[in-house]
Amino acid sequence: MLGIGEFAGLTGLSVKALRHYDEKGVLVPADVDDRSAYRRYAEGQVRAGVVIRALRDAGVPLPAVSSAVLGGETGEAREALESHRRRILEQRDREDQAFRAAEGVLRGLAVPVDVRERSMPAQHFVGQVITVPVDDADELSDDDANQVFGALFATLHASGLGPSGPFWTTLRAGELGTAELVCCWPTSSPVPESVCGPDSFAGLLPPRTELVATWRPLEGEELPEGTLHPAIVALFDSLADRALGTIGGESRGWIDGVTEVRQTVLGESEADYAVEVSLTVSR
Repeated sequence: MLGIGEFAGLTGLSVKALRHYDEKGVLVPADVDDRSAYRRYAEGQVRAGVVIRALRDAGVPLPAVSSAVLGGETGEAREALESHRRRILEQRDREDQAFRAAEGVLRGLAVPVDVRERSMPAQHFVGQVITVPVDDADELSDDDANQVFGALFATLHASGLGPSGPFWTTLRAGELGTAELVCCWPTSSPVPESVCGPDSFAGLLPPRTELVATWRPLEGEELPEGTLHPAIVALFDSLADRALGTIGGESRGWIDGVTEVRQTVLGESEADYAVEVSLTVSR
């Protein structure tokens, strides 16, 4: 039999740890003196002690260590170690992805954004809504929007109504926990309901003064998915600086059913483009 001090010296486990493992039933001494409560360990428990220390040093959770030791097989200890290793690598991968995404967000926010006011005439448009649950809004892809824009473009082109400029998108709150992405094409004249069909609608942006933010990405840089665009952040920074909180005495939010913040992409290639975000500040 080995005293607790001898057993600690052989296995590398501290006396404090051995007492804890006894209390938790992970490694129970072969004998405990009734009067002194002194713990003694059998020679055959040295292997279990070594395994416990190895697994705990590797960060394996105590319940998994206990199961592996109770199993008594080296294979079970290896499986516990490998399972823990897989969890750690998966966690590291998630952390690495989050780190890269955070770097991308900070780089994007560091790019200078041109913010200015401009006067705009009335603008007719046709739009279509894509509705998604708020909890799954990140699942909305560019392909979903491109499909809607393509169908709207074909309809307008076939009807001889345009479009008359680049498209824009805007995000608004829907009903019952949903979000709505509104896809819009500008037109040179009103779009009849017969052209719109059941899925789209016609609207009009009235004459207005807009606050416009224009952002050009760094070469080869892409923003992480689900990130609020730096141009929108710069737009709200400018609103805060200018203390612009209302439109014509009403709370910011809606014009003819379309949210005020409008986002469009300017440029003809993925290598050379700018993102423009606009918000009506007066009418």
